[in-house]
Amino acid sequence: MKQATSFVVKRRGCWWARVVFDDPATGKRRELTRAARTRSEAADIGARLVRDLSLTNGRSANRERATFDDLADEYAKRHVRPAEYHAGRKIAGLRGLAAAKNRLATLRANFGARQLRSITFGDLTHFKETRLKVPTTRGRERSIAAVHRELEMMRAMFSFALREGWITVNPFVAAKGLISHADEKQRERIITREEETRLLAAADHPRRRHLRPILICALDTGMRFGEIVKLRWDDVDLFEKTILIRAMNSKTLRERTIAMTERLQREMLLLSTNRVHEELVFGVMTNVKRSFVASRTEAGIPEVRFHDLRHTAATRLCQGLPLPQVGRILGHVQPSTTYRYVNADAETARRGALILDGLNAEVFVSDGASDVAN
Repeated sequence: MKQATSFVVKRRGCWWARVVFDDPATGKRRELTRAARTRSEAADIGARLVRDLSLTNGRSANRERATFDDLADEYAKRHVRPAEYHAGRKIAGLRGLAAAKNRLATLRANFGARQLRSITFGDLTHFKETRLKVPTTRGRERSIAAVHRELEMMRAMFSFALREGWITVNPFVAAKGLISHADEKQRERIITREEETRLLAAADHPRRRHLRPILICALDTGMRFGEIVKLRWDDVDLFEKTILIRAMNSKTLRERTIAMTERLQREMLLLSTNRVHEELVFGVMTNVKRSFVASRTEAGIPEVRFHDLRHTAATRLCQGLPLPQVGRILGHVQPSTTYRYVNADAETARRGALILDGLNAEVFVSDGASDVAN
């Protein structure tokens, strides 16, 4: 774009900043004028307009007074829409569309009428602090993680605005520490072998027997609930004892193969013998919340979530496999994700103490031998 030119003029006793530039969209000459109180203020405004036009290749002229609602409309049109796939890979849109729409609605309610360029780091901090004080729709305390997900969407929106020339400064650049995953409360609940026995026994009920093989699959593979219920017989090899998790059924859109344990193979052999559903392994079309809640309550572990079974599997796998290999089994892309999944249970803690006891004993023996020699 041809360099814009700024002028300071005085009309009817008022100072004005006047900027002339070529609109890259139309190729026509355009003019921007802004009122000022003094000559120096008009000069500063003109310099800012020229800088913004240069940084955005002229696009800021159309978005200078854009509000957050304007940005939300454009961002929703481009990004908050059903996912599109090509060759098994997501190329556009979102898989979790409902959650994204809810977050966008929250951001609109808090920033909708605000001009984008007026939103500062202080506004982001204030939003986080006040949002944490608002209880959830069920009257519970709002989690830091939930607010962080909202801020992450807002950060993505401002990055989009910067790329598209709506703004020249992103307030999130100065927001170091605003979104800290270390502050989020991590689940550290894994079930013991005794609790597992009680849970499986509770699931062995005439009205809940469909749940038992699902629980065993979660405990012995670490598969996500969505991956389990979408599993088809075409993806199961009972002879080779392997399970293929297709990319489209995985949260990370990455295909992986998992080996079966002996007890999972036995459960699947029973299912294959008595199967009434032609495609789905477990024959579950929706969720199993009612039967799972009843089973965990009867087992005396009402606080356990289904996803905790995945954490349990990860922790047990780490007792015999390196962390990166556990991550591949679980379908994680980042090793840091696997680290958050692995919890130190009582048995792991005891093993750690035994290792330290052994090391301490070696030191004491060595020190005793030195004393004798001296």
